[in-house]
Amino acid sequence: MEKNVKHQIGLSRFAVGALTSFIIGLFIADKISLDFGWAAGISIGLVVALILFWREQYYRLGFIVIVSLILGLTYYHYWDFKEGNKILPYNQQIVIEKAEIISKPEITNNQRFLIGYNNTKIQIEMAKFPEFYYGDVLKITGTIKNPAEIKSADSEFNYGNYLLKKGIRGQIQNPEKIEKVGDGGNFIVKNIYKVGDAFEESINRILPEPFAAFQAGLILGVKRNIPNSLMSDFNRTGTTHIVAVSGYNVTIIIIFLATVLMMISRKVSFWGSMLAILGFVILTGAVASVLRAGILTALILVARYISRRPYYPVLLLLVAFVMLLFNPYALKNDVSFQLSFLAFIGLLFLSTKISELKFINKLPNTLKTAFSETMGAQIMVLPILLYNFGILSIVAPLANILILPLVPAAMGVGFIAAIGGMIWVDLGRILANFSWVILKYILTIVEILSALPIAAVNLKVSDWWWIPIYFLLVFLFARKKVLNKNKQGN
Repeated sequence: MEKNVKHQIGLSRFAVGALTSFIIGLFIADKISLDFGWAAGISIGLVVALILFWREQYYRLGFIVIVSLILGLTYYHYWDFKEGNKILPYNQQIVIEKAEIISKPEITNNQRFLIGYNNTKIQIEMAKFPEFYYGDVLKITGTIKNPAEIKSADSEFNYGNYLLKKGIRGQIQNPEKIEKVGDGGNFIVKNIYKVGDAFEESINRILPEPFAAFQAGLILGVKRNIPNSLMSDFNRTGTTHIVAVSGYNVTIIIIFLATVLMMISRKVSFWGSMLAILGFVILTGAVASVLRAGILTALILVARYISRRPYYPVLLLLVAFVMLLFNPYALKNDVSFQLSFLAFIGLLFLSTKISELKFINKLPNTLKTAFSETMGAQIMVLPILLYNFGILSIVAPLANILILPLVPAAMGVGFIAAIGGMIWVDLGRILANFSWVILKYILTIVEILSALPIAAVNLKVSDWWWIPIYFLLVFLFARKKVLNKNKQGN
């Protein structure tokens, strides 16, 4: 039995080493010019060393690590070369006869969506009306802009580069002529979007503003109707994550559903939860944060269903690996990607260490869980927030302790009320009264704490050298807690 345990641990280390090295290769690739002769020479040397020292486990691990690093470098340069060759007829008027909308349109003060064209993507920005939907086939007359030439209003944010790194090779603003000429899209995806729109409309009918907008943000991550003043309050109190489609939302919904379905059977609970993940990912527009959370949650469910204890470092790295295969640019250029994974790391590995601190361990379980999970995620994402946004919320721990325990109830009651409103509006309004009480409490806490003079401070840090040092200190803290726990156990 002991031999098998060691073998499994060894396999986990090999997997962690390979996946981590591949991701590091992607991270440093833009700083290293890949030369075929250089890569081939190292590979030949590694093969020779592997043949000579195959029986030594650490040589095998080293071989896999270096090969994975080279594969990461190679894949990034392959992807960069492929994307760089996607050239469109920029700065000239063209007519696109059949342009299918491939994303769920984002509607705020204007309308924004993606179309497929010449094996790439073009972003369309236009007036709010007439509204278009996923799958609509359009005839568009306009001028394609090169994202590399788009100037940002904010000098510190390069919007054009942001589009390029998301695989969007062109932009058409306010097309001269646009009309619907047909229908397309995936039948299942299109109808799930329609259900999502009907769900949001139900929320708007049964709740007054800003509670309707807040409820839609909690469940679907839709922020288009939330007032700017309220979003500012969320930023100052470090609670923006509750109105963003994130792993937290996915986890709450899936855990709730899995618990209910478990009363029927384990198999029904598993397959029902897997279908719910798929539906929720599509319902929210398959945004990257939900897709990442969906993949990770699905892997955890599979591990539990086959009675295997999930090894979270491998699962987390595997999800990152899969996502980066579709867009390796995201690692260094997508702040959402960075925040999502760092928050997951904080929740999975750091929160338990924080909950074991003496002054935290004495709190009631609900408060202890809320505080430790909040602080675990906040500690991990802090460097990225300071580097990119420069806002440090002082009241975030207190705000999250007072709010997070009630978020599942707000989502659950709001979900039931919205479904009731889709069946019968008066029923939805009756149920929405219970949701309103919880939403009112949360918004009151946010407004009170955000009004404090010390709620948040501006602390913009443009240097990056301190970030790896910060994470090293966090790692040493977590490692010290593990060692102390092991000593106490012995």
